[in-house]
Amino acid sequence: MRVAFGEIYVEDPSAFRADYAAFIDSKYVVSLEVVEFAANKALKNWQKGRRISRSLPIEILLHYAATRQIKDALKLGVKKGLNRVAAVILDESKMEGFKEIEFRPEYDAEAVVKHYGITDEELEIAGLEKLPLLVRERIALFAAFEEVV
Repeated sequence: MRVAFGEIYVEDPSAFRADYAAFIDSKYVVSLEVVEFAANKALKNWQKGRRISRSLPIEILLHYAATRQIKDALKLGVKKGLNRVAAVILDESKMEGFKEIEFRPEYDAEAVVKHYGITDEELEIAGLEKLPLLVRERIALFAAFEEVV
């Protein structure tokens, strides 16, 4: 497993299925380390048989999105057209159409805060520069809850 940042073109998102990687819209990628953290949590639960989905890439997306609802997690996935994404690559040999580029954070703070339910008070205390830690906290809480179930 490797985490990379890049671009991929998707003709039809509803028909797009990738069993070789999980793709997360850069709008929600606060750091590649947070993506790797979520992927490791998903992989750990997957190996223990604690799965939400039937697909490891979807499982990774569910953990990154910190939700059990696939439809909600897919909102953080690819859209029609050219997508800038963080990719959790499971099989390098199938990565056709993915162009790796240097990671530069370009997330939409408002969208991230809304998706993860981060409060104004949390942001006031931690500051916007700590947003990756707040997202990581949501993922950790989700993973911990999953491990108890």
